[in-house]
Amino acid sequence: MYEPGTLLAGKYRIERVLGQGGMGIVVAATHVHLGTLVALKLLHDHMARDQSVVERFLREARASAQLRSEHVCRVSDVGMAENGVPYIVMELLAGHDLQAILAAHRMLPVALASEYVLQASCAIAEAHVAGIVHRDLKPGNLFVTMRDDGSPFVKVLDFGVAKAPDAVQFSLTQTASIIGSPGYMSPEQLKSSKIVDARSDIWSLGIVLYELVSGRQPFLGESITELALRVAMDPLPPLGGVVAAPFEEVIARCLEKDPARRFQSVSELAVALAPFAGPRGSELANAVARAQRGSAGRSLDQLPAANATTPTTLRGASGVMEGGRGRHSWRLPAVIGFGAAAGIVIVVVAMGRRGWSGDETKTTAPAAAPAPAAEAAPAPAAAAAPAPAAAPAPDAAPAAAAVPAAAPAPAPVAVSGSGSGSGSGTSAAHPAKKPEKPKKKVEDVGDSRF
Repeated sequence: MYEPGTLLAGKYRIERVLGQGGMGIVVAATHVHLGTLVALKLLHDHMARDQSVVERFLREARASAQLRSEHVCRVSDVGMAENGVPYIVMELLAGHDLQAILAAHRMLPVALASEYVLQASCAIAEAHVAGIVHRDLKPGNLFVTMRDDGSPFVKVLDFGVAKAPDAVQFSLTQTASIIGSPGYMSPEQLKSSKIVDARSDIWSLGIVLYELVSGRQPFLGESITELALRVAMDPLPPLGGVVAAPFEEVIARCLEKDPARRFQSVSELAVALAPFAGPRGSELANAVARAQRGSAGRSLDQLPAANATTPTTLRGASGVMEGGRGRHSWRLPAVIGFGAAAGIVIVVVAMGRRGWSGDETKTTAPAAAPAPAAEAAPAPAAAAAPAPAAAPAPDAAPAAAAVPAAAPAPAPVAVSGSGSGSGSGTSAAHPAKKPEKPKKKVEDVGDSRF
């Protein structure tokens, strides 16, 4: 049915079969409109007739498409073929899964095995944050491809997609079902897949680690029943000096029968595994921790900076722009107005005192002294900035007035000889009456405040 050249959904042309399992088949295909190569996974016909399997296949495929980790095999489309079989469109990867690598090399160095599992944990941590439990972690679902610099890069396949091994058939009931590969399943998952949580994936990672460094699985059985009994009751077989004791302890904690005694999160596992993963161990453990906190794809340095800077800037702006206008907007103009008025009064008083001591014309009409203030008002207002500098004038004004008072007598004599009003002659010839003038200054300054 899925022969090369077959067109599916009107846009995917099958190129070749990549592999198949108990639930479905994976083919390489070309998107005829875009010209890009993709991988298509389709359910077997008999599986497609089970509506519950179809619903789970499509629902969990959509969930995996929401994961953003670069260690997740990207899902770009999901749909239904013309024959009613659902399909998932994934990125086409070049490389080999760990099952093929183990078949070729039998076992891996501890550092390389640890790095592979840490890379996979980055994807698993994000899935756990999203509430997705993989339930089928095994070497066949950990795919090793290469970065541009030639370093190995692990992608996790089949997120949340239930698969059964080729050689084993299971009798499913209405209350519970076995989902996954029995050799990698936790004791609780062997009882029922409905009661598993993230710690079941941690058990599976422990089995993967054990197999990668030893070349064998820890629990084997001739049947699913025998395997389940061994997993539930047998102690973990020792690795026999193949690895260092601290590394074996990490594996042993992953494979505790009681989920409460295992690592409670993949980030805890990553911290314990980092020392064995070579130079990149700490970096990968930090990446797992970020994913576990739900910050995948974002730098830790950027997150606090954004959270700290933005509110601070907004608070500063509101304090200046909004708060200042709302409660204190009248103070600045009032202070400027009072300062300008005080400056005008000081200038007027100073001009008046100079006139009383040396100007016959201005002293002949002391009552009209406030008039120049009205004419001079615009000028001091324009020169409001120097007003604070003139503030000391009240203290300096008496001294300035005293200097003309102590001036030679000819000026007062000339005023008395030519004045036409007795007021002017009296103010010049009898300087003893001058102390009455500061009272007018106090009255003017007081008037200017209201």
